[in-house]
Amino acid sequence: MPIYEYELVQDECLMCPGRFEALQSLGDDPLLHCPHCGLPCKRVVSRAAIKLRGELNYEKAAKKGLTTWKRTGEGKWEKVAGEGVDAIVGSEEDLKTVREEKASSQVFDLSEDPES
Repeated sequence: MPIYEYELVQDECLMCPGRFEALQSLGDDPLLHCPHCGLPCKRVVSRAAIKLRGELNYEKAAKKGLTTWKRTGEGKWEKVAGEGVDAIVGSEEDLKTVREEKASSQVFDLSEDPES
């Protein structure tokens, strides 16, 4: 399933992070409201991640100016070919944040009237 990016239609909100991602099926309708603040939102064009099957020629990709890394562990990537840093390592704080975001399943229903 693809991950779609959304942003608010009008002004920025102080409650939500701005752009947000949603994992949706190809046949799902776009979200109309931000799940964080409930304001109208729209789907936006974002970067695409493409996973190729079969063996990749990393040196050929490097000759075309691309740098490739392979995941070697949680939050750790090592360069295979191309220019750039030899390794990318997430800080413990980054890893903790990612784990918390993945574990979070709290849903806020902003449609209910708190006075009722």
